[in-house]
Amino acid sequence: MSAETMLAAPMLSPGRLRRIGRDLGVIGAVGAVLLSAFVFIAIAAPWLSPYDPSVRSGTPFERPSNSHLLGTDDVGKDLLSQLITGTRTSLIVGLGTAALAVGVGTLIGALAGLVRGWVDTLSMRLVDVVLALPFLPLLIVASTFAGRGITTQIALIAALTWARPARLIRSATLEARSRGHVEVAEGMGASRWRLLWRHLSVGAAPLVIPLFLRAAMGAILLEASLAFLGLGDPSRASWGSMLYWANVRSAFLTDAWRWWVVPPGLAIALLVVSFGLVGVAIEKKLNPEGRRG
Repeated sequence: MSAETMLAAPMLSPGRLRRIGRDLGVIGAVGAVLLSAFVFIAIAAPWLSPYDPSVRSGTPFERPSNSHLLGTDDVGKDLLSQLITGTRTSLIVGLGTAALAVGVGTLIGALAGLVRGWVDTLSMRLVDVVLALPFLPLLIVASTFAGRGITTQIALIAALTWARPARLIRSATLEARSRGHVEVAEGMGASRWRLLWRHLSVGAAPLVIPLFLRAAMGAILLEASLAFLGLGDPSRASWGSMLYWANVRSAFLTDAWRWWVVPPGLAIALLVVSFGLVGVAIEKKLNPEGRRG
């Protein structure tokens, strides 16, 4: 499966969107609308982009006009096309990293809470080591030597972010294992895999969605940070790369910041906020005690 196919999810229909609004409230509905808009832009990027973002289509430092709504960069590439295509890059990294990190963390945390013994001890010591690592410096060094491809970025970010989901899933598994019906099933000889899929998953599963959304938020910010430092994938347009070249070409010191710096910065903020709003709404839905508080 290619990276682009990760975005080929069904769009939210009006009826489904209304149901989401009723279930998640205003905050969740706003987040769902924003996130749905970004997903649509990412899927339709080749058709929405007026130009090829990697090809020169105008004169350098061209101001916004009818032919280039956001102007051009220092070599004449259309900034609007880069902005639209960058949506796909951010979502692929965010969703891919979240799926990998939360998947690995869920598996390790569930096994640690289920098997216990040396498996639990070894897993939690590994979690402690990962959480104690200097995150951003290590990610920068690893990106420098491992390469700048989008697949490499997903793997590196996931390798440094799976530990917290693993610890939370382990705690949820231990809490679910202490319940009476689970102890009865275990006493009657139920296998560990049956306990995991039939009983323990009920207690741990509600954590997966909020953890996934938070991991996606963090991955989007980290990808933009790496690209802003010049460590992004050179073969793909991204919001962080737009900010990197704006900084290198001193767009911050001219009036070009209004159409070269503000749009990608605002896009990063809105995408992260959309994930955050949906995550808050879902977390409140799954945690009635927190909602009452």
